[in-house]
Amino acid sequence: MVRRSDEGCSATQKLDFLRSRQVWSFQNEIVGVSIEFNKGNSMRRFFLDSEIIHSDRPAITGPDVRHIRTVLRLKPGEEITLFDGEGSEYRARITGSTPRAITLSVLDRYPAILEPAVQITIGQAILKAKKMDRIVRQLTELGIFAFIPFIAERSVPRPKPGPLAEKKQRWEAIAREALKQCGRSRIPHLGPMVPFKEVVGSGRSYDLKIIFHNRQCGDKPRHCLDAAQGVRKVLALIGPEGGFTDEEVKFALDSGFAAICLGPRVLKSDTASVAAGAILQYVFGDWVEPKKILTTVRTPN
Repeated sequence: MVRRSDEGCSATQKLDFLRSRQVWSFQNEIVGVSIEFNKGNSMRRFFLDSEIIHSDRPAITGPDVRHIRTVLRLKPGEEITLFDGEGSEYRARITGSTPRAITLSVLDRYPAILEPAVQITIGQAILKAKKMDRIVRQLTELGIFAFIPFIAERSVPRPKPGPLAEKKQRWEAIAREALKQCGRSRIPHLGPMVPFKEVVGSGRSYDLKIIFHNRQCGDKPRHCLDAAQGVRKVLALIGPEGGFTDEEVKFALDSGFAAICLGPRVLKSDTASVAAGAILQYVFGDWVEPKKILTTVRTPN
């Protein structure tokens, strides 16, 4: 059984667990403690469904078994970190190792604290497969809360329901792999593919709504974003390779969106998506300024 140590766990206990890795730390003002961002131990983080983690015999199966056995060469008795994609991390000890499964004993549970307080959602006009794969991976690393693919007037790919379901499964797998590397424990919400007008209509539930558009450029990012106050949920739309049509931009503006350009150069759509995510994360997310970064934490030998 998993000990639910996230409730009533002191800051010191959290840090003692995190200091078992080679890391550097930064100040997280939301929780008021120094949390340590995984630097050297990222390859020992593994995704496991929460139902399996809480089962009587938790075990890792699939491709991760080979990685644990032949690449990392971890043995029974050694510890790894699990994450469930729902916001929790677990400290687990390997109890058995076979070519088919790594059996585990789950020791502790800790809440993930690497999620920004402001929920940033990126709506991306559908692009060709590999470009969408890269966007999902990089936005996951940036800490984006949700990702909504949509069909714009100039979208070239228009996948049918069958291939679309396969794409979503692939994007979820890519997001899980990105979580291993970047230290997050919550998978971004991957919404269903919707028409442009539907994603614009969903903007009613957001505090700030942005359409990034270079032609007939509106505000620059700093002017618009600096004026935003009390923002908790942000929706940003990125167009296809041909950009949004004038009619689409007008529809978004009439629906309360702000039009923002990303500078004088024309960016490819996948570049614009990552640039927009980085800008929004810097303004509203949990990126810290250099003066807030603490010294390297060195664990005793």
